[in-house]
Amino acid sequence: MLFELSQLNILSDKENKLLSRREIVCKFRVGSGLLTRQGAAEAISSRLGVEKGNVQIISMKGKSGQRALVADAYVFPSSQISAKQIPKHLIVRMFSKDERKKIREDMKKAKTSAPVVDKGGQKTEQSKPS
Repeated sequence: MLFELSQLNILSDKENKLLSRREIVCKFRVGSGLLTRQGAAEAISSRLGVEKGNVQIISMKGKSGQRALVADAYVFPSSQISAKQIPKHLIVRMFSKDERKKIREDMKKAKTSAPVVDKGGQKTEQSKPS
């Protein structure tokens, strides 16, 4: 971790019972430019005592000329619930750079070999030429 937990201030912690999640707004002092989404999720999970995989960082906002960083995060009871609610592109952001690249390539491969329905209602395999 690049910073101490004493530099993490939780501004609001609301429980959304309808969507089964906690909505956290926190401020990282001296975090702008140094903190990654993975590091923020790790810090929030250690502060709240939950698993890192159940914390999803929604946004991280910094201001020009200030080192403080404000982050919005959701804490879910399980990763299955988060997968249903959070868009795929936000889930992919939580992985390291190499893992993101591999996931995106797999998604492109799956997309190009997806079955296509023609006008007659028949499913056909379509793959783009390389």
